[in-house]
Amino acid sequence: MSANSTWFFKRQILVARVYGIPVRIDYRWFIVFALSVALIASNVRRHPIQLFTYRLPATGELTAWVLGIATTLGLFLSVFGHELSHALMGRTEGIEIEEIVLHPFGGLARMRTQPESPGAEFRIAVAGPAASFIFALVGFAGMMLTARLEFNFGTAFFFFIGAGNLLLAVFNLFPGYPLDGGRVLRAIIWKRSGSIRDATRIAGFCGQLMALVLIAFGVYMALAPTFRAYFMGLWSVLVGVFLLGAATSVVRSVREPTAVADAMSPAVVVEPDLLISRFVDEILPLHRYSSFPVGQDKQLLGILTLEDLKKLPREQWRNRRVRDAMRPVTPSMFVKTSADMDAANELIQSNGVGAVAVIEESGELVGFLRRGRVRRRRK
Repeated sequence: MSANSTWFFKRQILVARVYGIPVRIDYRWFIVFALSVALIASNVRRHPIQLFTYRLPATGELTAWVLGIATTLGLFLSVFGHELSHALMGRTEGIEIEEIVLHPFGGLARMRTQPESPGAEFRIAVAGPAASFIFALVGFAGMMLTARLEFNFGTAFFFFIGAGNLLLAVFNLFPGYPLDGGRVLRAIIWKRSGSIRDATRIAGFCGQLMALVLIAFGVYMALAPTFRAYFMGLWSVLVGVFLLGAATSVVRSVREPTAVADAMSPAVVVEPDLLISRFVDEILPLHRYSSFPVGQDKQLLGILTLEDLKKLPREQWRNRRVRDAMRPVTPSMFVKTSADMDAANELIQSNGVGAVAVIEESGELVGFLRRGRVRRRRK
């Protein structure tokens, strides 16, 4: 597969590492970026801007486009700052951060594990909106300062940054999972009920309800004679559809399977004779997991973890093979398809790998389970 086709199927581009956290951009982000630039430039070019008590005249063509680009970049950096706040707070709670992804409808700080307590969940959830409120205050302060200096470009820029962050903070505090307000709601229900599953299910249902309201509101904005706001209506519908899918996925995820066969993922099997350099260049970019089953002819030979791989000097990657870095198979590294989730979870927590392979009675490798994919069933 060519490099270009690999990028297309990944649908994400690694743009930076901040505090060791990979930051990726969904390729559809560029479409939203272009639309945002065009929309801002069009508005400030054609009409004067009324900013509270300040009135700015319409700008020229070049200034409008420069303002559109600068403002859009500032808003997306604000979204990144919002997600970075979640990530850094997660780290203070002892949670490993897998990545930050910026997508067309905002961002996502992906964590490897769930918070261990309602308090940790609450602190992580409010960190993002708190950062956005701070960015909003900075934006409005910059707007007032530049207005006194009669720097119209700066006044418009800071107004959009302040208003955008205020909107981001308020919207994210709506009580529906996976929004931050939904996570706050989950933390409160979790504290009262003692069950994270029940809390997640209720917060997910609230997220579904909010998504349906957004979709209905978007349709109304687009079709009602008093509005005819086609762009804003369409955007509301798209955001609602996105949130509905995410909330539905969350609700489904708490319906715990009782058997390993119902919870396992397809096994991304690595051959033992594959060069480690090829594994890093060809497999890791497509499958960003922390562990992989090593097998041949459907037989499990061991498990390769990124933790073990990091211990191998980088200069040896072109000469060493996967079998040189893998952990040889032991009884603690696999379960049968007929095993229950409690047994699988015990092994995952204790085998030092954070995963187990799933094999059939005949011994054939058929699946894989990683930490975070299973939970202990409550009795």
